[in-house]
Amino acid sequence: MKRIVLAHDLKNLVRENNSFLDRAEITVFTATTNDEVLKFCRENGVDLIITQLDLPGMKIEDLFGIIRTTKELREVSTIIVCEDTLANRERCKQCRPNAVVRLPVDPILLSLKMHQFLNIAPRMRYRAELAVAIEGKFKNNRLQFWTENISASGMLIRAHEPLAKGEGIFFSFFLNDGTHVSGYGEISRVIRQPAAPDVYLYGTKFTNVSPGDRSAIEAVVERSRD
Repeated sequence: MKRIVLAHDLKNLVRENNSFLDRAEITVFTATTNDEVLKFCRENGVDLIITQLDLPGMKIEDLFGIIRTTKELREVSTIIVCEDTLANRERCKQCRPNAVVRLPVDPILLSLKMHQFLNIAPRMRYRAELAVAIEGKFKNNRLQFWTENISASGMLIRAHEPLAKGEGIFFSFFLNDGTHVSGYGEISRVIRQPAAPDVYLYGTKFTNVSPGDRSAIEAVVERSRD
């Protein structure tokens, strides 16, 4: 599980350009003050802070001083978003964040930094037919599901069949370069569609995929970003 503290005013900007924040393994806490940032860090073991230079509450220099001198917090990665002025540069130097992103924000740059600090595999949208088998269900027949997106660590799949979180699946499908991928996974998230109550989305993490198949997925995802 990865945990992020996000300054409230950056919430829409960050979420609009980083759909991976909706993954089951990501938890996002929204803070309106620096005091809340510190509270979330102390209570939840945060991995990444994305904040603004002038968030209300305690001075950001004091916040970052506490983070860098507290054993339990010093490994937290930090990104500051601010306007590119001489005064702001000096303040950022005092804070010593892992990265500074200038306004107006370059969404691609910010996304790359977030992936880097969280060490999360990039994901691409990919729709393909998917054969799924679940032991002890549906008389062990393979059912037709569809992929929605995919990464080297898992995929989002769509189906009309009700499944439960924690259920193991065997899957088989073809990448768009013709590579056949198969292996085992586990349902980590179940999403109901209010507009289509008979359609289910399942966040699935890979539990047993061969190194060759994982490399093939990584290659396809990387090519999609070029």
